[in-house]
Amino acid sequence: MKRSRILFGVVLLFLVAGLCFAGGCRIEREPARSPAPTSPVTPAPERKPMPTDPRETSRLADSLASEAREVEGVQRATIVLAGNTCYVGLDLKDGVERQQTNRVMEQVAERLKKTEPRLERVMVSTDPDVFTRLQRIASGIEEGRPISAFTKELGEMNERMTPVKK
Repeated sequence: MKRSRILFGVVLLFLVAGLCFAGGCRIEREPARSPAPTSPVTPAPERKPMPTDPRETSRLADSLASEAREVEGVQRATIVLAGNTCYVGLDLKDGVERQQTNRVMEQVAERLKKTEPRLERVMVSTDPDVFTRLQRIASGIEEGRPISAFTKELGEMNERMTPVKK
């Protein structure tokens, strides 16, 4: 009996020592090192968000409308900014043919994106109804009404207009 107790104690001692040794003595691996950059990495410039104050938005929209009027064939332009989407209504000069209309719209969109790189979408229309509606919305924003007051109307126009791709 005494012998079996001693044998049990020795086996138990080896078992505990084995578990302690196996659990506590792991080989640690070094984390993989990334190669050193060959040239200094400069962080991308932080993009400023589009203005949300109606006065700032109106000033930026007026500036963009002036840019749009610089495109050959554009007589008048009205612009409404909603976040980073730009709604553009164009009144083209007499004599601009239907084939030239798409080219003018693309040039306006390209010019506006270059002028204001924060714009993600530029929606351009030459429809007189859209032009009038955008003028009314722009006037409301200039008077201090928030863009959210025109959400429904902009949503309807969004369905009728397609972004100009470039």
